[in-house]
Amino acid sequence: MSEKRNSRLAVQLTALTLARLFLNTGLRMVYPFAPELSRGLGVPLASIYRLITLRNLTGFLSPLFGPLSEKYGRKPVILGSLAVFSLGCFLIVLWPAYWPLGATLAIISITKVIFDPAMQAYLGDTVSYDRRGRALAITELAWAGAILAGAPLVSLAIQRQGWTAPFLWMGLLVTGATLWLWRILPHSGQGLGQAGNWQEIWRVVQTYPVIWAAALYIFLVMTANEILFIVYGNWMESSFSLSLTSLGLATAVLGGAEITGELFAGWSVDRFGKRPVILITGLLNALLYALIPFTSNTLTAALISLFAVFLTFETTVVGGVPLLTEIVPQARGVVMSVALAAGALGRTVGSLGGPAIWENAGMIGNGLVAAFIMAIALIVLATQIREADSAAREFQLDPLELE
Repeated sequence: MSEKRNSRLAVQLTALTLARLFLNTGLRMVYPFAPELSRGLGVPLASIYRLITLRNLTGFLSPLFGPLSEKYGRKPVILGSLAVFSLGCFLIVLWPAYWPLGATLAIISITKVIFDPAMQAYLGDTVSYDRRGRALAITELAWAGAILAGAPLVSLAIQRQGWTAPFLWMGLLVTGATLWLWRILPHSGQGLGQAGNWQEIWRVVQTYPVIWAAALYIFLVMTANEILFIVYGNWMESSFSLSLTSLGLATAVLGGAEITGELFAGWSVDRFGKRPVILITGLLNALLYALIPFTSNTLTAALISLFAVFLTFETTVVGGVPLLTEIVPQARGVVMSVALAAGALGRTVGSLGGPAIWENAGMIGNGLVAAFIMAIALIVLATQIREADSAAREFQLDPLELE
């Protein structure tokens, strides 16, 4: 029976990871292919960037949409979000214009903030905590895969079939993934009937202060990384006079670091414990932020440092996902959606602050500020965030009353 259950879980993980790969490709493709989109529409590149900015703001809607699975169940929300993604992709294929593209990008982003918390909550319901790190890390491979596998395929589709072709293919592929998941996901693993609106979400967050701590931790981690990431291209170009092709190679190095970190997180967190692993890799990440400005003497040293920075960052983030799913098991969808919104806010703050620091203090300033913020995040993690039983003892809270 256990062997059959493991086989069934492996199939579900494969389908969920593929679906997430298509969603992440839709989300990440706009950065490298923004010039193609601007040429296809005949609009300035700055206009495409404005659409991307508007799209990013939808991350703040996560606390509104993310907890839907708590009220309606994991499977309906997972399938519904994928169906909406497909419709959004087909929109720009049928109506290739500027504002429909904006609507498509917004729909893709919104489905991401609905799908991810529902999927993570489903695995939190289904997979025991001692194996959950590996399971969630497998689904996280879809993030790096969107750059390493998705981006080349998007490029090929654009070259052969035009700039709208990737949206057509993603819509079709996600439709196929939706049908597959409809067949294999069980009707169990439903939500607990909580947190279906803002008032209930607020009640959950107020009842469990550890959610505030988790949100602060994610906000700080993402802010620190974005402060460095937003200017790394300028730093590489100004330090080493890299061509566009070479910058693309550097980005591939980061993609390799991401997938290595995801694999390492999956291997390590269940063996050695979630909190110990992410505290250690988080500390290494903070130290590397501080050291990376001093590697500008040689390109090799800079690339190795960037690889190490993003490996430790990805391990810290991916290793933290299973921990977050266990801090309030009664409302996993709420926790993960609040964390997603906090991460979006951190990215926004970092993308605003990073260039300002760069202009006034250079890469040394960016590195030191990022290291300081990451250090604060680790203090929050070490002192405030525990798995459910420890958190309940610390705050002496009663479980939420089921409605």
